[in-house]
Amino acid sequence: MPPTAPRPPAPGTTPERAADDVSEAVLADPAALLDAICRVSGDFIVVADRHLRLRFVNRVGGGYGVEHVLGRSILDFTLGESTERLRTAIDEIFRSGGEQALETNVRGLDGVLRQFSVRLGAVSLADRTAAVVVCCEDISALKKSEQELGRERTVLRRLLEIQEQERQLVSYEIHDGLAQYLAGGLMHLEACRHALGAGKAPRELDEGIRLLQAAAEESRRLIGGLRPPALDELGIVEAVESLIADARVEIPTVSFVHALPGGRLPAAVETTIFRIVQESLTNARKHALATTACVTIERLDSGVRVEIRDDGQGFDPATVPEHRFGLEGIRQRCRLLGAEPHVHSSPGKGTVVEVVLPLS
Repeated sequence: MPPTAPRPPAPGTTPERAADDVSEAVLADPAALLDAICRVSGDFIVVADRHLRLRFVNRVGGGYGVEHVLGRSILDFTLGESTERLRTAIDEIFRSGGEQALETNVRGLDGVLRQFSVRLGAVSLADRTAAVVVCCEDISALKKSEQELGRERTVLRRLLEIQEQERQLVSYEIHDGLAQYLAGGLMHLEACRHALGAGKAPRELDEGIRLLQAAAEESRRLIGGLRPPALDELGIVEAVESLIADARVEIPTVSFVHALPGGRLPAAVETTIFRIVQESLTNARKHALATTACVTIERLDSGVRVEIRDDGQGFDPATVPEHRFGLEGIRQRCRLLGAEPHVHSSPGKGTVVEVVLPLS
């Protein structure tokens, strides 16, 4: 039905008053409002009767014209399983009213497959459903973005897994190769010094022993930084304790509070916790110049809570330079497990890194 034409203004009416009268007339006209809504709406709006025939469309796309659409079944434009879902939703609305929502696939005459988010509601008259109005939003671009994001996350997850495997391999190589040679050399030199007797060993021998001891300590530090054997053999508590021991060299007071009943955590969760604690303590040592730090790991009903708190000089999280990847690495590792870390810090007020990692 075309909108009702507004009546001409009465003689002597001002232009402003005449404009107000026109607005009131249009706003009181349902046909005019419906026409405006259908033109402006970004959705495809259609109305189907009890026989599923399309009786109204506000616009068409995909190569279709209005003549291709009106009078045809709404199911003619859906594909695969979505056809049955759409039929079931419409049947339910005619049976009990209400609203339904689903996603459906449509292939246009142009051959392009599109995905739509569909919302359905009843058109009622005298408490009876006479038709169904269907609002269809094209979400093809959104679905494509979700698929690309999923692929990127899969690639990132795989890259992190490969990185951990390589770290593990290198740490084992150092442990079983270089560290063993250093230990053997130390034993021989110390045996030589013992055979020479107290005070008779040359100064060069003592210096060589000192350097080998330093190299052995450095190899242990490298193994712990890459991937300590304790993480795979004993679990996250022992692995974090090795990080705590290293941190105490530069941070006077480092405490560790943990409550993890129920045995080992999933490997991916333990690895993520280890890297979060490692990066946070590294930042506290190198950048924050902290004197006190506390690591807390506890099991909750919702997952595992990890918190690292320090009293360092703090920073503004919004101004972290782009070449600093530590915090971003923490975020990406957490997001792969379905969690979002929270970093609380400001200049002069220390830093708190907190996250709850789900165990599912």
